[in-house]
Amino acid sequence: MDRQPGSRRVGRALLAVLLCLLAPVAWALTLDSPSLRASGAVAWLLFGMALLLGLSAARDDRRLVVRALAALDVVLVGLFAWLFFGLAALHPQPEADQFQRAPDFTLPDEQGRPVPLAAELARGPVLLVFYRGHW
Repeated sequence: MDRQPGSRRVGRALLAVLLCLLAPVAWALTLDSPSLRASGAVAWLLFGMALLLGLSAARDDRRLVVRALAALDVVLVGLFAWLFFGLAALHPQPEADQFQRAPDFTLPDEQGRPVPLAAELARGPVLLVFYRGHW
């Protein structure tokens, strides 16, 4: 006996496609978190749920529309994987010789004492951060 009417399986397949479309949006919303941005964990979780829903609906229902929606899920996951990993590999990484050393300058520290850049570089690497405007 069939446990789910056909319309519920189509709904499951449509929900799976919706999850596939929402996964990149969820990834974009988590770009502020470095670990989530780098791993894409939220998107991969949604993609996994979508594949589970879509493929289980296609297994339970042999109609063409349900199978086509499940195939669309697989295509969307493959496209995102290609974009996430393939395009990242194409993005050029900066080489060490592409960076320029800043000219020596002196600025006051929080107590007003002058601090030359050369003195800080002698102690180790220095990260310069420039803020726009003033406080």
